[in-house]
Amino acid sequence: MSENAAPLSCPSCNARLKPAQLTDLRPGIYKGNCAQCLHPVRFRARARVAVAEAIAPPKPVDVVSFNVNGFDYAISNIDRSLSLGDWIANQPDLKGTKFMCGEGGCGACVVTIERGGAVFAANSCLFPLLLADGCSITTTEGLGSSLSGFHPIQERLAEHNGSQCGFCSPGMVMSMYSLLKTNPKPTRKEVEDRFDGNICRCTGYRSILDAMMTFATDARPLDIEDIDKVPSCGGACDGCSHVCLKKKLDIRQTLQSDGSLWYSPTSLQDCLLLLGKYKESGSVRLIAGDTGKGVIKFEDPSAVYISLTGIADLHVISCEKGLLTVGAAVTLSALIQTLTMYGEASDGKKLLKLADHVQKIANFPVRNMATWAGNLMLSYYHSDFPSDVMTIMQAAGVSLNIADSSGSKSYDVAGFLQLDMSDKVIVSMVIPYGDSNECFETYKIMSRHQNTHAFVNAGFRLALSTAGTTIAGKEISIVYGGIGPHTFEATSTQSYLVGKDLASPDTLKGALSCLSSEVKPIGQSGSGASVAYYKNLTLSLFYKFYLSVLGDGVSARVQSASGSIERPISSGVETYDSDKTKYPLTEPMTKMTATLQASGEAQYMNDMPAYPNELHGAFVLSTQANSTLVSIDTEAASKIPGVVKILSSTDVPSNGSNNWRPRDVREPHVPEPLLVPVGSTVEFSGQPFALVIAESQNAADAAARAVTAKYTSLGTPVLTIDDSIEAGMVFPDREKAAPLVWGSGDPDDAYKTSKHQISGEISCGPQYHFYMETQRCLAVPTEDGLDVVSSTQYIDHCQRAVAQMLGITENRVNVSVKRLGGGYGGKLHNAQHIACGAALAASVVKRPVRVVMDIDSNMQMVGGRASYLVKYQIGCDDNGVLNAIIMTAYADTGFSENCQYLFAFDKFFDNAYYCPHWKVYSKACKTHTASNTACRAPGALAATFIMESMMEHVAKTLNRSPEVVRFANLYKKGQVTPYGQPLPYCSLSSLWLQLMTACDFVSRLKAVETFNEANRWKKRGLSVVPLKYGIGWKGNPFHCLISIYAGDGSVSIASGSVEMGQGLNTKVAQVAAYSLGIDDLSLIKVKAASSFIGPNNKATGGSVATELVCAAVLNACDTLNARIKPVRDQMKAAATWPDIVNECYTSGVDLAAKGWVEMTSKNPFNYCSYGVTCTEVELDILTGEHEIVRSDVLYDCGESINPEIDVGQAQGAFVMGIGYWHTERFVRDSTTGQLLTKNTWNYTPPSSKDIPCDFRITFLKDAPNPSGILGSKAVGEPPMCMSCSSLFAVKHAIESARAEIGKDVYFALNGPATVDAVQLAGLLDPSQFSL
Repeated sequence: MSENAAPLSCPSCNARLKPAQLTDLRPGIYKGNCAQCLHPVRFRARARVAVAEAIAPPKPVDVVSFNVNGFDYAISNIDRSLSLGDWIANQPDLKGTKFMCGEGGCGACVVTIERGGAVFAANSCLFPLLLADGCSITTTEGLGSSLSGFHPIQERLAEHNGSQCGFCSPGMVMSMYSLLKTNPKPTRKEVEDRFDGNICRCTGYRSILDAMMTFATDARPLDIEDIDKVPSCGGACDGCSHVCLKKKLDIRQTLQSDGSLWYSPTSLQDCLLLLGKYKESGSVRLIAGDTGKGVIKFEDPSAVYISLTGIADLHVISCEKGLLTVGAAVTLSALIQTLTMYGEASDGKKLLKLADHVQKIANFPVRNMATWAGNLMLSYYHSDFPSDVMTIMQAAGVSLNIADSSGSKSYDVAGFLQLDMSDKVIVSMVIPYGDSNECFETYKIMSRHQNTHAFVNAGFRLALSTAGTTIAGKEISIVYGGIGPHTFEATSTQSYLVGKDLASPDTLKGALSCLSSEVKPIGQSGSGASVAYYKNLTLSLFYKFYLSVLGDGVSARVQSASGSIERPISSGVETYDSDKTKYPLTEPMTKMTATLQASGEAQYMNDMPAYPNELHGAFVLSTQANSTLVSIDTEAASKIPGVVKILSSTDVPSNGSNNWRPRDVREPHVPEPLLVPVGSTVEFSGQPFALVIAESQNAADAAARAVTAKYTSLGTPVLTIDDSIEAGMVFPDREKAAPLVWGSGDPDDAYKTSKHQISGEISCGPQYHFYMETQRCLAVPTEDGLDVVSSTQYIDHCQRAVAQMLGITENRVNVSVKRLGGGYGGKLHNAQHIACGAALAASVVKRPVRVVMDIDSNMQMVGGRASYLVKYQIGCDDNGVLNAIIMTAYADTGFSENCQYLFAFDKFFDNAYYCPHWKVYSKACKTHTASNTACRAPGALAATFIMESMMEHVAKTLNRSPEVVRFANLYKKGQVTPYGQPLPYCSLSSLWLQLMTACDFVSRLKAVETFNEANRWKKRGLSVVPLKYGIGWKGNPFHCLISIYAGDGSVSIASGSVEMGQGLNTKVAQVAAYSLGIDDLSLIKVKAASSFIGPNNKATGGSVATELVCAAVLNACDTLNARIKPVRDQMKAAATWPDIVNECYTSGVDLAAKGWVEMTSKNPFNYCSYGVTCTEVELDILTGEHEIVRSDVLYDCGESINPEIDVGQAQGAFVMGIGYWHTERFVRDSTTGQLLTKNTWNYTPPSSKDIPCDFRITFLKDAPNPSGILGSKAVGEPPMCMSCSSLFAVKHAIESARAEIGKDVYFALNGPATVDAVQLAGLLDPSQFSL
């Protein structure tokens, strides 16, 4: 045994050993027993050595201590699976932090953590509670509140209308706070970059970014002392029971452990001892940031966890002789800072390239926790994970230092994959700076601009001869990720390039040929992209690198292809008018509860305090579509601690109904089972057949995953409209329905006699609503039935469905809704399924039951927007003026024909265009998917796109400008639509001309043409789309109740309609204040909606609820004003509202009134809204990536009741449309029908950098709506329909590229136009690549 020998350890317990009574060892043989486990030990000392102190492995962690908002907590007996977010969610005073995805992909759960002097934003849903030891944690409650005063971040977010539904607001606040804590005076770019991990479905981000940019150094930055100023209510603390930051409390809690062991060693030696001790168990996991569980979910738990965060050796950063060493526990955020610092200090271009790429991995809060070594290990264990770190570090020539009990060795990145890592630890990586003649580039192509996995990532490296274009040396790297397992290194192409002159066209041609031969991508499950795209992309990225190496040595037209599209800091302009004489009506004011939403005080369903004895529920979902459910096995699930009962269809009361679709003569529905019975048909994968009831939501979810079932297949699932048509699965009633025929003659004859006859087809896909608050419900047994708190948009149907399912009368079901964290139509009908599940569970166990769906289950079980396919024939003249249109529209309704909203298409198919002859068939197709439902602008969004695609087809066929053809066919005042809607007011032509002038269309079109002529592989496109959107009130009854309190004149208003971010409550208060003559809006409060106040109320949706509730308020106010008027007339003019109310009370006046409206109309719509949008994009033909350069939206909003709220609605709708047309798609398994895009990592709604770089919205001035409520028009849905202008702008850019190869003919660009679809539409072929 020499002085350099490895430490002696016990073969049984791995404790470090030393003789008990000797200070050194002489040569010889020794024996004894381990002092820790008494195991016999025998060893030989070959030379005299000093004896070190014996070191036993560290003990497992049992108690974790941390601070939250000034309170000290000590938590013991912690379940390893418990996250900080799980713990926060169960604290009654910490309801501000919200939870949606559990993956680190949405940002709702972001908190600020201070650990070891470092401050960072973190996703609390991923952060293990056991890692919180020694941390100080701040949530939005810790910044400010209505009692103590709001923090400036909370205030500015609210003031800028950056909080609509409000569910994402606390996460936005904490992301900004974390930035200011580390950088009090950030630049605008630093602010914009910080929100890559925060999703907002409501606002369209513009208002949020505007709010946060006020903290930039060139705006209104905070003084350092104001960032952390603890707000105070100003009152005395003695005797106050309120929880605030002035108080310091020590709180101790004991939880229920899962039995696993958690270690936090402080040395690498201790870590290796632990690995050796537990290696044979085969169940040891190393933990650093633990963010991998956000991607690889529901892995089996391990028996032992070893935290690496406290090991100093793994945090080492050093630089010596052109080599940068970075420890394995360095986070991705710290890695970016390190690479940037050393890169800028030494002109290290490679380091800066690496830093830029790492910035594209995941998002800021995740990068703050995740380590680069963890990213490698995720790929090590999961070959299909497209690790950016592995790809770029392998390409960069990085080596890894990996240690085990025998010492440390160096491996290349690819070689490490061959190791058995069960007893090894990555210690560090060594990054060579590279020589000055080295060329290095990396690429990452994603479905959106940030916060998602790559389709393909790539890294390239080579060295050139001095001042030449010939490759020097043999060290060449061409590495791809995402095209198959782990990474792929193009070794044949690397060998081919050795010694070649890159300036030779033959070298490019030969390299591409070689690369094409050896690259055989298989793609990624769930990406939706074809193998052809992956193959194209590998060649395109190599070509981009090739061009970047040659730089100015290639022609000017192809130079720009080497780089990505540069996105500037975004900006926006909102222009609207208001009438101060009518204030508070038309006043642009902040939503009344916006600050409460930002501070986390606004209560959503799951923020309600837990009831004593409350239980939790989770649906068990099927996994095989189009099958028979043969049997259910609940044995394993029943053994999970905390499981109380597992329900099936047999638990539905015999006098009830296993059906969650309520009976309604106005909206007939086909029954759908609450739980599929054994022996019945499973229509779609994700259809529930059982419901777990457990003591916690985590236990319920785990048990639901543990339930298994057996199925008998009934055939391959039908998943698309084309397959449904081929299988003869069009619903019979729609198949046999007569077409809509309109015009003075026969449309078929008109088509046949038209000068030009054009035919084609176009389609657009489904969309998930992506409400930030998933479906959820709390059902509480009461003495007379059930109290149901549901996240529903349709209170009446929720009440009916629960009563019908349980077999009780409706008056025994009390439904209430305070607010929703987003809806968009997804909670109109489908929320009733969840409510019935919670109600059934509560009725069976006679205890309160709360069901909160995780995002995976929500997306699989709940239907979304319907897909459409339209086949059309168009007759027109030489100028493109329409003469006849014949179309057959197919809608994918899912497995049932329940959603009538899908056929709103029948009233929107014409969009903005007059045609004298129409013939329209509407057909519903059955597929083996969940029943689709209303989704923002149902039917209308697809109809607008389809009609605009037809106009594009006409223009291309006639070789005319699309804008000329569109303008020639716009509706004019006095014309009638094919479904009988007269247009007594129609501003389309004037709006069109106004927008074309305002957006400087002619000059910009010339600039686009000039750009396209100068660039072969980057193209721009410009498109203008008009809109006519009908708003119908018929069949929509709405209620309200207004109560005026005599003591102070304050007012309460309640209705059966739901606030979900659209500003309904604020507008209601404005209308009431205006009508009653109340100057102080703070006197008015809008209460929670309920089935008691609004019985038989229509759903909140369709952009009509706000208008009609306001009409009901006017109705009630008229009643109240009639009662108040005699008293008011007798009082002095200076009398205040409280004085008037008090006098009314004294005079015996009834100060409460019910309002009710149900509008009628002889026409389909009560009025139409109009708009025009112009959008410009830039497209990278080689990759399909595209940037929305600018969007100008001109919208006729009438006389807006609150233009600040309405502008936010328009922005949010438009950006939700951008997601539909560019980034969002469903991908299903063709065999099982399972939805593969079921979480935030593979279903990608727009992020903050997917919105237009320049976003301008203008409301038409001086245009009150004589047919509207107080002159207003709806705004929540119509602007979304104009978002397809971005797709057509992309299409025009593609047309420019196709013209380069003589293929400038019409082609259909279906929605969504994702990056892969766009690239393939450009007909890219590597033979086109040139220098």
